[in-house]
Amino acid sequence: RSPMRQIAPAVHVAEAPQRFMGLEVGTRMTVLALEGGLLVHSPIELDPETIAHLGEPRWVLAPNLLHHLYVGPWADAGMEAWAPSGLPEKRSDLSFAGVLDKPGSHPFGDEIELLPTRSFSLTHELVLLHKPSKTLLVSDLVYNFSASAPWTTRAAMRCLCGYPGCSTSLLERFGMNHEIAREELSIIANWDFDRIIMAHGEVLEVGGKQALRKAFKWLE
Repeated sequence: RSPMRQIAPAVHVAEAPQRFMGLEVGTRMTVLALEGGLLVHSPIELDPETIAHLGEPRWVLAPNLLHHLYVGPWADAGMEAWAPSGLPEKRSDLSFAGVLDKPGSHPFGDEIELLPTRSFSLTHELVLLHKPSKTLLVSDLVYNFSASAPWTTRAAMRCLCGYPGCSTSLLERFGMNHEIAREELSIIANWDFDRIIMAHGEVLEVGGKQALRKAFKWLE
């Protein structure tokens, strides 16, 4: 049975366990079937052959400075690896096709809008919009833990103001440059999306734009 599940036309995801600072937070990979080939966003530990039935694998994207652990095998399988600013220095063992550090500049085609964020130096997250499905792809910009998450995760995230629902955490509140974050959130809020696929927690199928604004209400 394929670990991939379809979220929308041309949008598939796969989930895997993942621990961060001792907590089970899970992680999610998204595969977008684009006109130019398959884009693997935030790869997990999975045989690249697993996605061959979806199309021609073309690009693999490490979407921030924390989500890069499993890029290697996908790059070794012949996919172009792309990175946020600072990652090639951190992962000198990997050969990247390039760094995505300019708004709107990327190799993935017209179906994708991309914003390299500068507000949080811990992550330098690349935020993507898949226009055809009106889906926003994020890694650690927001989380969406539900009651099905382990109680230790829920308790810890509640203490960090990251639970319940679509939320940021105290890491973002205290680590982000608020002025730059406001500018970036303004850009993202003007994109046309309803769904949010995040790396940690449940996929938010509807109401994503309102949920994102609410998660960052502390920026106002």
